[in-house]
Amino acid sequence: MAEEEVFTAYLARLQQAQLPRWTDLPQFDLYMDQVVQYVNEIITPLGLDELTPTMVNNYVKKGVITSPVKKKYHKGQIANILVIAMLKPVFALDTIAAGIDYQLRGREKQQAFDAFILAFIGAVQQVNSDFTGDVLINKVNKTDTTNIQNAMVNLAINAVLQKMLVETMTTMTQPTPTTPKKKD
Repeated sequence: MAEEEVFTAYLARLQQAQLPRWTDLPQFDLYMDQVVQYVNEIITPLGLDELTPTMVNNYVKKGVITSPVKKKYHKGQIANILVIAMLKPVFALDTIAAGIDYQLRGREKQQAFDAFILAFIGAVQQVNSDFTGDVLINKVNKTDTTNIQNAMVNLAINAVLQKMLVETMTTMTQPTPTTPKKKD
């Protein structure tokens, strides 16, 4: 398969990914294996690494996800696990947790989750429109190679800058720890 076809297929796969809104999330609590299967069905078409039960247990141990009740995860936990799975390739777990906490300030879980999903869908649509027809990969000549190289460099730089901005913002939005006053 030519490089252009591979890239076009990837963009099409991104465009066709089915990202759930809050009302689309399971209406009943799920066991660990069900959560992992559900999340993987959503994230693998995006090209993201699969979620494992060990990863979910780690999120619970670190306090990013609340402990399951009777080994079952509710809708809010599933939403958070899905967000973590989508952001984990770029951000540290602590940064994601701080971002989730900040997004939940002053708004309902449903609203925060839907805002994230809609922003992600919008970004996928933007990427698809940015690259459809603008980057020629198959007919490689000096100009095309330079365009592709520039696009790769620009995307990589933007990813790093956006990551640094998000990490700085999450640091800024975390409450400052208060130290107990010493008794004289």
